[in-house]
Amino acid sequence: MTVGLDGSAGSAAALRWALDHADELGTIIPVMTFVTGPFVYGFGDVDGPDRNAEPYRSEATVHLERFLQEHAPSLAGTGAVIESRAGPGLVHLAEGSELLVVGTRGWSARGGLALGSVGAYCARHSSVPVALIPHGARPVHEHLDVVVGFDGSAHAHGALRWTLTHVRRSARVVAVRAYESVIGEPLSLSPEDAEARAREELEAGVAAVLSDLDGHPPVELHVMHGDPRGALRAASDDADLLVVGSRGQGVLDRLLLGSVASALAHHPTVPTIVVPDQALHTTEPAS
Repeated sequence: MTVGLDGSAGSAAALRWALDHADELGTIIPVMTFVTGPFVYGFGDVDGPDRNAEPYRSEATVHLERFLQEHAPSLAGTGAVIESRAGPGLVHLAEGSELLVVGTRGWSARGGLALGSVGAYCARHSSVPVALIPHGARPVHEHLDVVVGFDGSAHAHGALRWTLTHVRRSARVVAVRAYESVIGEPLSLSPEDAEARAREELEAGVAAVLSDLDGHPPVELHVMHGDPRGALRAASDDADLLVVGSRGQGVLDRLLLGSVASALAHHPTVPTIVVPDQALHTTEPAS
């Protein structure tokens, strides 16, 4: 997996998360990007008027090695430094990886944003799943609690399939289907009927995913009333990981990153993986 680093506390959290999950997700490739000219790329301005790339590459290489020596000595000497803006550079280098991992803070002198432009860019444009790791991510439970948003769409099917083929077999996976009922509309279902339909759709959809897999962790089914964004936040409050497809059902499905995935990715409270449609047919079974 590719891990984007910029020297911030946010990227340190991303690196720690990647180290915790390396057994399931593969070899870690630490990456730092740099740009030429008097730009800030995480450590301050590079002095001097020389816009030749080499001084900037050398500076970034030194900072990357120092960062790895401090936070992951076993990865020292394995990092990659590329000349590119962070978002496009990470997305390009991560092609073919199992996962692109980035922190939700850093990448900018303006550290007050919940998710910087780099994380947002990666979630929208990456062809591989993107893990967005909040700075305050808790240590994982011994058995790994995973919540997967499931609305019956092809993207939800892909997110669940990716989860089941990449997390450890001992994980506790919960597929959550949120539903809303409108009271007073002539053709609307009663709250009871709306819940029953949501449960039937969840059972059928999950069964379709499981029928294609030879082995996987057990999957629990959970139906919740309310807006999907709030429901998934509540369901994953004590989880180790939340997984969503990049798009789902509804009028916003035509957008590159759907409204539910966008809301959860921009303000993650737990590590959140956004699975794009390009990743739906490239899963490999977890060992």
